[in-house]
Amino acid sequence: MNPTTYIAAGSNSGNRLDNLMSAFYALKEKGYKITGVSAIYETPAALLYETAEDTWNKPYLNCLFKIETRNNAFALLDDLKNIEKKLGRNQQKRWSPRVIDLDIIEHNDEQINTERLCIPHKQCLKRSFVLDPLSFFKTLPCHLLYTKTHQPLIMGILNVTPDSFSDGGENISISSVEKKISFWDSHLIPLIDIGAQSTRPQAVPIDADEEGKRLKDVFDYIKHRKKTPFSPRFSIDTYHIETAEKALKNGFDVLNDVHGLDDPDMFALAAEHKEKFFIFMHHDDISSLALKDTLHTIEAWLEKKIELFEKNNFYLPHMIFDPGIGFGKSACQSLQILQNLESFHRFGVKIAIGHSRKSFMSIFTTKNPKQKDIETLAISTKIADKVDLLRVHTPVEHKEALLASAHMENQFF
Repeated sequence: MNPTTYIAAGSNSGNRLDNLMSAFYALKEKGYKITGVSAIYETPAALLYETAEDTWNKPYLNCLFKIETRNNAFALLDDLKNIEKKLGRNQQKRWSPRVIDLDIIEHNDEQINTERLCIPHKQCLKRSFVLDPLSFFKTLPCHLLYTKTHQPLIMGILNVTPDSFSDGGENISISSVEKKISFWDSHLIPLIDIGAQSTRPQAVPIDADEEGKRLKDVFDYIKHRKKTPFSPRFSIDTYHIETAEKALKNGFDVLNDVHGLDDPDMFALAAEHKEKFFIFMHHDDISSLALKDTLHTIEAWLEKKIELFEKNNFYLPHMIFDPGIGFGKSACQSLQILQNLESFHRFGVKIAIGHSRKSFMSIFTTKNPKQKDIETLAISTKIADKVDLLRVHTPVEHKEALLASAHMENQFF
């Protein structure tokens, strides 16, 4: 088994993204093999009561680097300190803003406890900005992960369809697709979910050939698009195996299957690409069930899915469960699921929620889908500490709102 080291990187001074990028390339220049880069999380600064100043309260950009190295931990620490110095970090007041902060979180399963270095990092279990990205590399206990400071990743919805329920026809041309992707990229939206088939009620299904025609220019663009370590990762929203295979070959990192990987061919594709991420959605029609049976029924379905994944040696940190808000569920059932998301934590897989602009909100609003963004955002802020991924039509607004909301938790130590 290859040795594995996790390095947390953070910046809240100067050009934060450039600082993280420079740290990435500095590690490569020193010969470290980087095997994984997390998404970027933007979080409030941690501050000390006795020294905090208003000018220090600047949000951090945080990420995690997964590397392979045979270097001992102290040699690695020396390299990290040299990189910090090279990038402009100087000795300053404790917990003041910093150009770059590089910490060893884990190193080849070693345990070190010295005055100079502690591994595992003694504060990592208290820091959501470390645990959240780490959870996409390894399974973590839910009591550590879903705390008040936990942040989900934001996934932007980009429908290349003429008939989606709230944005059909907006992104038909490749120029409009490119413009939206570039805008979301500039705001550090980490995930973009692209679909060419509407799943609204009464939508007419299209076959794989038609879906492929709608996606051809999109696939070409994503395949040849200039990428950085922090570029958005792309998800394909499809239940056609032909489309899924093409997407994974053209630069997509996530498969979002509203049929829950029930198709044997789709299941085999997931088994073949364990390095990719897979969103599997509960889609059985349970709308006739009594409310008291809703959660138990979905939990039983999820338990069977996980047993099947484990039997086939799937990598569970890459398997993301979507309870299927609005799919085969009444409005009250959808609301019930959102009110009881903690019931799914015990299964140890990530949770994605796609509630944006959906019809279950008719319980409390008569607005049409495009007008439900405020309601969507309100629900998102309420459930953010209970889920790992929010799939929404307004990702930039969500990112900004969740950062503001995070400042309502205690930053002071």
